[in-house]
Amino acid sequence: MNLLAIIKRKLVFLHCLNLKEKVNEANNHSETVFNTGETAESLHREYNPDGSLLREAQLRLLDMLDYIDKVCREQGISYRLDSGNVIGALRHGGFIPWDDDVDVALSWSDYKRLCQYLSSHPHPRYKLQSPETDKDYLYTWNKLRDVKSQYVMNYPEGSKDMKVFERQKYKGLQIDLFPFEDHMLPRLQRLAGKLACVAAFDIGQDYPRLGRFLFNLNRRVFFPLFRLAGKFIGKADVVQHSYGTWFYKRYRKQDIVPYAKADFEGHSYPVPADADAFCRTIYGDYWQLPPKEKREWHAADIIYFD
Repeated sequence: MNLLAIIKRKLVFLHCLNLKEKVNEANNHSETVFNTGETAESLHREYNPDGSLLREAQLRLLDMLDYIDKVCREQGISYRLDSGNVIGALRHGGFIPWDDDVDVALSWSDYKRLCQYLSSHPHPRYKLQSPETDKDYLYTWNKLRDVKSQYVMNYPEGSKDMKVFERQKYKGLQIDLFPFEDHMLPRLQRLAGKLACVAAFDIGQDYPRLGRFLFNLNRRVFFPLFRLAGKFIGKADVVQHSYGTWFYKRYRKQDIVPYAKADFEGHSYPVPADADAFCRTIYGDYWQLPPKEKREWHAADIIYFD
C-alpha cells in the first residue's frame, strides 16, 4: 500500500472517530439541557410522543428509508442522509422531534441509477414521483412517496405553493432524493434555481402546459449546457446540489466523501464524511435549538389510509 493510500485511510478513520464522538454525545446525554431549557425527553413529549400522528409518520418514513438503504446496498449505489436529518442524527440520534420528512443525497450518477431502479422495479406501497410518473410534478429532484398517506399542507389557500401541491398526483409521506455534483458553477446554479422556480411556481401554477414546456426546456437544454460548462471551469473539490434546485450552499468535497455512518433511530445510515463541518456550513451552531416559533414542519396534518 502506497503512502497516499495510507494517509487517506488514516483521514477516513479520524473523520469516523470524530463523528462517533458527536453521535455518542447525542445518544449518551438524553437529558442534556439545550439552550432553550428543554431536554430530549421534553421535546419528545411535546412534538412526537409515541402514538402521535407525527411519530407514526416518522416510523413510516423510517421504513421507507430502510427500503432505500436496502436497494442501494443491493445495487451498489452510494447515498447519504442530507440536511436536517444529519442534524437529527448528531443532535437527537434520530429525527428532529418536529420533522416530518427525510432527505437523502446522491452523486449525479448514483441519483440516475437509483431513480432508474425505482422506476423499473415498482413497490406496492412506495412510488417514485418524477416528471415521468406525475406530469404536474415540476421539480428537478425526484421523491419517493408513500401512497397510503397524504400530507395536509398548511399553505395559504390560493397560494402558489398550494396550487402546485394540489395539482400533483402523489401527496403522501416523502423522501426527497437530491442529486449532488462537483464542477458546479455557483452563478449558473442560482440562475438555474430561478429558472426552475419560474417554470414550477410563477407560470406552472396557472398555465400548466407552458410550465411543463419551460421545465423540460430547462432540464433538457439549459441545465445540461450549464453542466457541460462546469466540466471545463468548475471546481472539482467543491460540491453543491445539482442545477435546478434552489439550495445554494457549497461544501468542500472532503467534508462529504467518503461517507461515514451515524446512528439514526437505532439504525446505521451513511452521512457526510465530516458531518459536523457539513452541518455548520448550513446551520452554524446547529447544537442550539431554534426558538419554538421557527420550528417548522411541512404539513399541518397527515392522513393515513390504512
